[in-house]
Amino acid sequence: MKKILKLFAVLLMSSVIFAGCSKKEENQVRKPSENIDSSTWVDNLIDGKAAASKENKKIFLFFSGDDQDKSSAELKEKIFNRDGFISEMTKNYVLVNLDFSNSLFDKAAAEPTASEEEKAEAAKLWVKLEENMRDAGLYNIQVTPSYYILTKEGYVIKQMVFENKPESVEDFFAGYNPLVEEIAEYENTISAARSGKTEDRLAAINRLFEKTDPQLRYLLADFCSDYIKLDKKNSTGMVGSYVVALANSNAVQHYLDQDPLAASEEFATAAKSKFLEPEQKQQCFYTAAYLFASSGTDDAAKVKDYLQKAYDVAPDSEYAESILSMMRMMEEKYGESAEPPADAPEAKDSAEN
Repeated sequence: MKKILKLFAVLLMSSVIFAGCSKKEENQVRKPSENIDSSTWVDNLIDGKAAASKENKKIFLFFSGDDQDKSSAELKEKIFNRDGFISEMTKNYVLVNLDFSNSLFDKAAAEPTASEEEKAEAAKLWVKLEENMRDAGLYNIQVTPSYYILTKEGYVIKQMVFENKPESVEDFFAGYNPLVEEIAEYENTISAARSGKTEDRLAAINRLFEKTDPQLRYLLADFCSDYIKLDKKNSTGMVGSYVVALANSNAVQHYLDQDPLAASEEFATAAKSKFLEPEQKQQCFYTAAYLFASSGTDDAAKVKDYLQKAYDVAPDSEYAESILSMMRMMEEKYGESAEPPADAPEAKDSAEN
């Protein structure tokens, strides 16, 4: 439960920094551009994924803030825009750079006196920035520069972290080359998770989750769905965990689309699954309450209902007391009936006295 809440706390911060200003309609994802030039840097992930899929390459994803931080512009000058880097990396990668320079946001805010053509160009740039900000939120970016190695679908193989700041193309590859074997192993695991005997695929999906940064496993939603379909009778005893993981994946998407109510509903629905253990159900109801409350809703009764269900399903869990505390806070804030359950320690003490 703590891990789920920590994740959404991070996403809440990311949404303030990177999310777009308006709620997105469902399925409102633009189509890739035509004639994408992948011989150099691509400036958005939709086109990057399309090129990577077409060319069967991985993605090197670079988040920068050229005029915001002290390193992005320098890295581009010394490494990422050098012919030696581009020619070598594009053999196996599509290069994608999402830049969040202040100057770009300035250009996207057209002055009232601007011409219609200038306003149209500014509006077009703002749409691109909104798209890129959403992707920055999706990859949980907190600082620039940051760089990731992705599969062609966008799953995170590895976030590259250098012990010492690279100063040249040679420095970069000195840090990259030791990762080649790990990258190949991740790709092989994905292949094993997609085809083969059922038991082998299930084992490969488990390995894939183990290899993926816990903070970025929500990107593996397709594999959650596959696991649930492949193990319909829950012979592995793991289906409940993947039901929760799928709810988390879907909720993250809703949250980044600024729809915390839909995110809440994902967990409330998951809690009804027959494959979940009591504490997993409790986790889902509690998170549903947390997200529902974060929407700014006035429906305090709904929040309290989720908290009540969270408590009732596992009253002896290590989290039960925290849930009771939250319910009491709700009662104090809204002044509505939200008395602790009859079997709660405080309620028992009152009855005995």
